Amino acid sequence: MTSAEEHDGITEKLTETYGLEISRDIIASAFTAHPKLPLLLSRSSFRPDADVRTQQRTQIRKDRRNFLRGIFGLAVVSISTLVLLNITSGSNSQPQSVTPVLSNPSNPANPNAPVTSNPPPSSAAQLIANASSVPPNRSMIYNDPSFGPILLIHLDNGQFVAYSSICTHAGCQVQFNPSGKDIICPCHGAAYDPYHGAQVLGGPAPYPLQNIPIQYDAATGNIYLNG
Repeated sequence: MTSAEEHDGITEKLTETYGLEISRDIIASAFTAHPKLPLLLSRSSFRPDADVRTQQRTQIRKDRRNFLRGIFGLAVVSISTLVLLNITSGSNSQPQSVTPVLSNPSNPANPNAPVTSNPPPSSAAQLIANASSVPPNRSMIYNDPSFGPILLIHLDNGQFVAYSSICTHAGCQVQFNPSGKDIICPCHGAAYDPYHGAQVLGGPAPYPLQNIPIQYDAATGNIYLNG
């Protein structure tokens, strides 16, 4: 058999077995010093199912990417929803401070004036007066062993305040002035503001009057000294 016949036989066998159509010169090169056949046979593009497998791998990669993107998107939406729910529930669960408003029996001119409801006085609290004995825009003096003379004032806004009645200038006893709605020292003319912590309004006084802690029970009208 000649070399041409041998090459034709190899070509037919490759065609029948692998479905490859290779020219005779390529088969001939396999028997020369520079064969081309091994290089061609090693390329996957000559396999009959190469295109199919390439498409399958591409589709698998695409499906995997779409799946991962879907999982990531679902996670982001879930986390955002949880954060929003926590913020909403937190804002709704915050207690609101409500100050109950009771009638003010101590103010005959305006019995509906708002009065802040305080907790019941402790057992150590000392009763010093009742609202009925101190009309609005009036005052009284109460002598306490610890604080000394205390000036109790019923302001015209319904509130009760108490200060030491000893002037911070020279130690004279101050008085509440209903007409001017201030506290006056008769000795040297010092003036204090009972509506704002007995701050000095004028005169030689260097400091405000000492604030005395009291508690007003709106249910009974009693005024207690919290010493």
